[in-house]
Amino acid sequence: MRLNEDVALLGQLAALVPYRALHVARYHQWMKSEELLKLTASEPLTLEQEYQMQRSWWEDNDKCTFIVLDKARWMSGSCTEEDCMVGDVNLFLTDSEDLSMAEIEIMIAEPGYRGKGFGKEVTMMMMYYGVTRLQITKFQAKINLENTISIAMFRNMHFEEVSISHVFQELTLLLMVDNCRKKCLLEQMNWVKEERYSEIKQRLEGDIQSAFVQQE
Repeated sequence: MRLNEDVALLGQLAALVPYRALHVARYHQWMKSEELLKLTASEPLTLEQEYQMQRSWWEDNDKCTFIVLDKARWMSGSCTEEDCMVGDVNLFLTDSEDLSMAEIEIMIAEPGYRGKGFGKEVTMMMMYYGVTRLQITKFQAKINLENTISIAMFRNMHFEEVSISHVFQELTLLLMVDNCRKKCLLEQMNWVKEERYSEIKQRLEGDIQSAFVQQE
C-alpha cells in the first residue's frame, strides 16, 4: 500500500517502517522456519518470489504492511536496519464492498523478542493506524489453533470468537471498534509518533557519519 510508503510509527518498544526491498533477505530467512510457515499459514517462496511479493504488497491498495524493528537498536544507529528487524504486521482489506473491515496479522519472528510485550504493542499500534488513517472499524484475526499465545493476546484485547475451523485448524476472532472503543484506543495510544521514514533514515545516517568523523 503506497499510503504508508514513507510512514514510520514510533512506539515505546517497537518502530514500524514500510516493507522495502532491503528487508526482503532477512524476511526470506525467517520464512524458512517450518514453525513460522505453519503459524502464519504460509507457503515457502524463493528469494525472487519474496521480492515479487514485496513489490506486490507495496503496489496493492488492499494490503498495508509494516516491518517491526527494535526501536532502541534502530534509533541508536549502532546496527543496520536489517539487523534491527523483529517481525512484521499487516492489514488486509479482504472485503471490497466493506473497506471498514480489515484482517490483522502479526508475526514476531525473532524468538528472543517473544513474551516481552512487542506483540501487544505492535498490534495496538497497527490498530491505531488502521483506525486513524484507513477508517477501519472492524478488525478480524485468523489464528492457528496451536498459537495459543496469540489467541490469548487477542482475547485480552477484547476480540471475540466468531468461528472455528477444525479443517484449517484456525480460529477467527473479531473486534468491533465503536465510538467508545475508538476513544479508548486513541487515549491508550496517544504516545505513538508518526514521522516520515525517509527523514528518520537521513537523520540516522547523518548521526553515523558524525560519529565516524569524531572518531577520526
